[in-house]
Amino acid sequence: MAHGTVLRDPIDGLWKAWQVSTPGESVLAGLKTEHEHQRRLTYLESKDGVNWYRPELSIALWPGYEHTNIIFDLDSGGTSVYASVFVHPEKDWPYEMFVMRGPLYGGMKENRVAHLPGPDGRLGTYRYRSKDGKAWQAIEGPIHPSVGGGGDVSYVYREPDGSYVSYFKSYPKTREGDRIILYDNNPRAGLRSVSRRTSLDGSDWGGDALVLTRDWRDPDYAQFLEICPVKVDGGYVALVNYYDAVIQTMCLQLAASRDGVHWWRPDRRPALPNPPLGEYGGGMIWQMHSPIIEGNRMHVYYAGSEGLHGEIHDTRFEPQVEVGNETVLGFQTPTLPFNTALCRATWEFDRLYALAPSVGGVTKGEAVTKPGKFGGRKVVVNTFVKDGGSLRAELLDDAGLVVPGFSLEDNTAVTGDHRRTALEWNGNKIAPGSAVKVRFVFHRAFLYGFTWEDPEL
Repeated sequence: MAHGTVLRDPIDGLWKAWQVSTPGESVLAGLKTEHEHQRRLTYLESKDGVNWYRPELSIALWPGYEHTNIIFDLDSGGTSVYASVFVHPEKDWPYEMFVMRGPLYGGMKENRVAHLPGPDGRLGTYRYRSKDGKAWQAIEGPIHPSVGGGGDVSYVYREPDGSYVSYFKSYPKTREGDRIILYDNNPRAGLRSVSRRTSLDGSDWGGDALVLTRDWRDPDYAQFLEICPVKVDGGYVALVNYYDAVIQTMCLQLAASRDGVHWWRPDRRPALPNPPLGEYGGGMIWQMHSPIIEGNRMHVYYAGSEGLHGEIHDTRFEPQVEVGNETVLGFQTPTLPFNTALCRATWEFDRLYALAPSVGGVTKGEAVTKPGKFGGRKVVVNTFVKDGGSLRAELLDDAGLVVPGFSLEDNTAVTGDHRRTALEWNGNKIAPGSAVKVRFVFHRAFLYGFTWEDPEL
């Protein structure tokens, strides 16, 4: 089911995963399914990030087995979801985890997590430490205010300055005109959205800030559950878990932010779409903690489910309603079992976004940069130009006028595929002191990025 972390351990170089697993269910017994309160945290390893194996541990048992890869069982604190793991090689206890644990829908004899008190609601966030990443010790929890706001989705991230950020599912009040899907398994009757909290030390957390919810560009069945970011120059990029409440599927959209609060989704089409139903990912795509940067590649590990979040058409259960030309809609509670596989998708890290002409053909597009002090530096671009196309540029002064000698006519057109190439004007790559902007003109070209660099670079 994912809901955990994949990383490459800086201590021993192994790829490691802490993911949620559940027993399989061959038959759905009426309205109740057991998987909701049997989510256990399991541990996997890999030498290459592709071929994984399950170490045989003696931490938690399973009937009929002397060894398992389970590291948290039900008796140690109930269900486990959303394990956020960090590695600090310099510490005596180098492994740190924030994980949501608790009774969820029941099944616990005593409301506790290890030696700590249990959560007030279905789940609470607890902090653990470990010397080897396998045997864990609970040290704090439930963290108050509970990271996740009492919900069941919360990933925690560690910033470069040592502070912490949590992105978690929230339910803001519905607005006039908001549509709630009748058969959607949504007990709060709200729009699944994402909020954010911060903490300097991981113990004391500030207030909530709503950072992602449906807006005017989204269809009225759009909802969101996760933001999983990775730090890049100038801000963050993230994969956003996009939930279609009508067809009960989840895919991933790409998003970007300067500050981790204000998120931009220029293209609402999936960055990782669902394959046909019945294939892994055909129903839901649940991503692991964060994208992993390896050289010029960005990997996203996810659990791809074969089935949907919930049943849309089911005549067995009440209440039933007729909607449009659909004869009967059944309401299912709770969600269906998530029968999934651990999967990986990979992108070129330096080509996640591009500026491109919106028309194509013989029509050219253009874009002008924000002003800055660029004199004495060169313009380096990451671009791909289709056959018959070109990328040209000219430099502008603070009045928006073309700097003499640095017009489009003076510029040597860029063609072909280049990840790093400096622009030239009549053989000159160095911008004069009066240059404060660049005006790019595209013809069948993609501009993935640009930067100003010193001449010696």
